[in-house]
Amino acid sequence: MEAKNTGKLFVYAALFLAIALIIQNIRVILPLPGPITMFLIGSLLNMTLILAVCYTGVMPTSIIAILLPFVAFMQGQLAIVFMIPIVAVGNIVYVLYCRKFWQGKFVWLAPFIKMAILYVGSLWVIHMLHLPEKTAAILSFMMSWPQIVTGLMGIILARIMLKKLPKKI
Repeated sequence: MEAKNTGKLFVYAALFLAIALIIQNIRVILPLPGPITMFLIGSLLNMTLILAVCYTGVMPTSIIAILLPFVAFMQGQLAIVFMIPIVAVGNIVYVLYCRKFWQGKFVWLAPFIKMAILYVGSLWVIHMLHLPEKTAAILSFMMSWPQIVTGLMGIILARIMLKKLPKKI
């Protein structure tokens, strides 16, 4: 890759990271009810991850996908530190799957795969830490079907945005 394209790649990666971090801070700026912010922010973050992989590739997007759960933890949205690697893996698998199957109908399975990773991972954390019943219920709910909704919305929004954005670098 020539230097000009490498520079563009870094700029795009930094841009998508900045967009993702701004999206994560919506919950700080707009005090909306938890379920609304979960669906809004989750959908926008999934869209941003897909756009990032389309414009920057797997490695820069994987770095963004790993950083996002750290930020969520620091904001208190991800209350259990052991969920950070689980969410990071779910994000990366989601992005890789979307990238591989973007042109086909199997792309719609990506949210289900991500949800399975997050849900099983949350059950493991619940079991390992012997979390109280109320905490366990909240965590397992957050990592269940809402992940399918936000994942599907992320794909839909990314498809819309890709039609409006300039061609890839």
